[in-house]
Amino acid sequence: MKKRILIIEDEKEISLILKLRLEAAGYEVLQAFDGEDGYEKASTQDPDLILLDLILPRKGGLQILDDLKSDPKYKHIPVIIITGLAQDLDEVREGALKADGYFLKPFDSVELLAAIKDCFNGDAS
Repeated sequence: MKKRILIIEDEKEISLILKLRLEAAGYEVLQAFDGEDGYEKASTQDPDLILLDLILPRKGGLQILDDLKSDPKYKHIPVIIITGLAQDLDEVREGALKADGYFLKPFDSVELLAAIKDCFNGDAS
């Protein structure tokens, strides 16, 4: 069964590139373009991993990360942050401490795919 990855990213071009690369690597991909839709999909679509931007309309990435990691139903879902350098570095550090990994834009897709694979290592499902 294919692993399901949810991309929560408001920049549609970046989301599309990620989607195409992840699908080419054999993953099922869901997309959300704002924080509220992303959190709803995270809680209803049962993703195996989430790629999360920090700056999002309607609900910020750190709030989504806090909500997911504080809820026993969702805290097991690995979250990898993908974010831009234009943000407050303290916010990036705070998110990185709670997440399972982080990448600054622009990022190397080969390294991102390796990090995703690492998150799934040891997962028998």
